[in-house]
Amino acid sequence: MPDVTLVLPCLNEEKGVGVCVRTALDVFRGAGINGEVIVVDNGSKDRSIEVAKEAGARVLSQTQPGYGAALRTGISAATSPIVIMADADGTYELQAIPRLIQPILDGTADLVLGARLEDASSATMPFLHRYLGTPTLSWLVRRAAGGINVSDSQSGFRAFRREAINDLNLTAIGMEFASEMLVCAGWAKLRITEVPTKYAERIGESKLETFSDGLRHLRQLLLLAPDVFAIFPGAGLIVLSIALWIFSGGAIHDLSRPGSLGWFLIFFAQTGLIIGSLTWIAGVLLRHRAIEMGFRHSERRMSLRSLIRLLTGTGVASLLGVISLAVLGIVSSHRATPLFGPDAQHIVSSIIFSGTIIGVILCVLPIISPLMTRGPMEDLPDGLPR
Repeated sequence: MPDVTLVLPCLNEEKGVGVCVRTALDVFRGAGINGEVIVVDNGSKDRSIEVAKEAGARVLSQTQPGYGAALRTGISAATSPIVIMADADGTYELQAIPRLIQPILDGTADLVLGARLEDASSATMPFLHRYLGTPTLSWLVRRAAGGINVSDSQSGFRAFRREAINDLNLTAIGMEFASEMLVCAGWAKLRITEVPTKYAERIGESKLETFSDGLRHLRQLLLLAPDVFAIFPGAGLIVLSIALWIFSGGAIHDLSRPGSLGWFLIFFAQTGLIIGSLTWIAGVLLRHRAIEMGFRHSERRMSLRSLIRLLTGTGVASLLGVISLAVLGIVSSHRATPLFGPDAQHIVSSIIFSGTIIGVILCVLPIISPLMTRGPMEDLPDGLPR
């Protein structure tokens, strides 16, 4: 018989925790599973602890508030090779536990999610959560994790090999724990799959805070994958802005007339330059912050590969800076009358100003960023990228 532990985080779930514990134990007995239920109390003010003990659960206490903190406590306390996590509010289909753990028993998966979206309804999941919030976060998680195939990244009904998840060294304390687990599991190349499950209306009052919890997820994803969401998009926008700017400078259009094609090209190029530069800088700083917080590995000594990356990035950036300044010189030359009419001096001045910013940013940032980061993400056995 497999050893299985069900971990239920609990905060004032007096009405639902007893039902969940008894249901899980009945499922264990009916499926011939040697299992236990751990309820992690997160500061309940009602009778949740007493109800959970009476139903047959082992109750632990976690004084640090947070969904992730409670789950991490329960997972650390489990001694079985397979751990299941769910909620103590009756929403998840605990009768599906045998189906949830079967891929792990078959040796085809390390982490299994119970996908709820197909069974969710307006009574069980708010409209915006079902059609906007969860799909958006799932898309972001898939991108951050390197393309894992999950449709419901926010499902809290999961089964996994305890050893594999413990090796990820998860740190999130709030609802963002769900996203962190999947992103780090994707980096560690764990085998992840989903099984369809039902989703019921919760028992008791919801603790979910849509806005604040959503921001916590976004913050966690930015820290985990600043390359995907900030550094690469920012660099791409800078390159696109330079291309638009060069094209508009070489095209013969009436730039002195607001609303012309050339005028719009310059406007979008300058706007894109500012947004792209700020995004790139923010990504570099976020990556440095992620290293300080332990989400990513840092490099104590600069390797030959890092040195080559530094020299290449600096050389390319310097070349682009020189080209941009050369084009600026041609554009601002009094002899370049085919490019600009005499009435477009204010546009020429703005291009010179923005082009100078481009040259400085392109020359300085590639020198700073390799010293603070290790370049593109690389997977490590413990789930932390380089």
